Amino acid sequence: MTEPKLPLMSTTDPREWRRMMLEAAPRGPSVVDSDTGTIHVLRYRDIEPLLHESRVHGVGLSLFDAMDITGGALRDWYGALMFTNDGPPHDRLRRLVNKAFTPRAVERLRPIAADRVEEQLAPLRTRGAGDLVGALAPLPMHVMCSLLGVPRAAVPDFIAWVDALSPVFGWMEPAQVEAAEAAIVALLGYLRDLVEERSHSSAPDLITALIRAEHEGDRLTRDETVTMVANLLVGGHDTTSSQVGCTLLALLTRPEALVLVRSDPARLGSIVAETIRIEPGIPSAPRTVIAPIEICGIERPAGSVIATNFLTAHRDPEIWREADDFVPQRFEEPDAPRLLSFGGGPHYCLGAALARTTIEEAVRGVAALVPVLSEDPAVIEWVQVLGQSPVRLAVTV
Repeated sequence: MTEPKLPLMSTTDPREWRRMMLEAAPRGPSVVDSDTGTIHVLRYRDIEPLLHESRVHGVGLSLFDAMDITGGALRDWYGALMFTNDGPPHDRLRRLVNKAFTPRAVERLRPIAADRVEEQLAPLRTRGAGDLVGALAPLPMHVMCSLLGVPRAAVPDFIAWVDALSPVFGWMEPAQVEAAEAAIVALLGYLRDLVEERSHSSAPDLITALIRAEHEGDRLTRDETVTMVANLLVGGHDTTSSQVGCTLLALLTRPEALVLVRSDPARLGSIVAETIRIEPGIPSAPRTVIAPIEICGIERPAGSVIATNFLTAHRDPEIWREADDFVPQRFEEPDAPRLLSFGGGPHYCLGAALARTTIEEAVRGVAALVPVLSEDPAVIEWVQVLGQSPVRLAVTV
């Protein structure tokens, strides 16, 4: 079997990348990036088991090695993340964090998220027009900082640090490496002081809960707590912000769905899930083969890099009825397939519930404006950092 090849790494326009992927999917189960050799797995039935496969791990420090980042604070932090670890080290961190990062803690943030959405949209409502992407870009960080107990006055600094750190999950240019190194030093310094302060208090926030989380006598060290908080911030900001932009684009181009949000709020969760399916902000995720395994009918040697392609898996007609159509009630049905965007198995996204809550409240607030997109979606530019999303969504209200 010969796999088709596409110049994916050198395709800088996210819209073109998405078009190439969607066109490749009907022709075969996989495609190879001719620039990097990465194998993109395109179909749902091939991807789902890989999310639980012990012979497939995260990318570890391989990208840092390739970029010749051999030491320093950035490499030390990145190498300690749950994302870059597997097996016992990852499982230990996961158990301890799960003790603190509970659904109840996330759900308590829903009113806070709604208030932040209202604040961010207020100027746009007053003007009668504006850019939804720009207005809501700070929202995920405001919500995460509320969860962590970070003072609101510090949120702009956190956004600047995390924006500089968001490229660390992909290939970085030297200037980006330098900016990320400075940002991680500043962020970890701030968080160390905050963790030390919370170790002597009883504040009802996630940092305090992480400090106190225990499993069979084991606890996070102070350094592990600081690293974990930075992990949550960097891993959750751009991913959620990107999905907010993609979700709103999906709805603005389908005004009837926004009408449904206003008329039947109980369907909000299903509608948001369908936007994630049809227009994912994180369209793929890299993995590394650590032992020979057959993927898409071909034996893959250890060291192979694969990408699980959620964009194409979520349009797979073998899995989804009316795969290319927007079906608002799809995820209300008991036999609806599972979204893959949040991963699976031991690496299921820790912040999935928080991301959903944030996106849902953004949609609820935007729907109340009765917005109308001001320009042709085909001419709106897209950007890619960690996620992919439209640069702007100009609307009148």
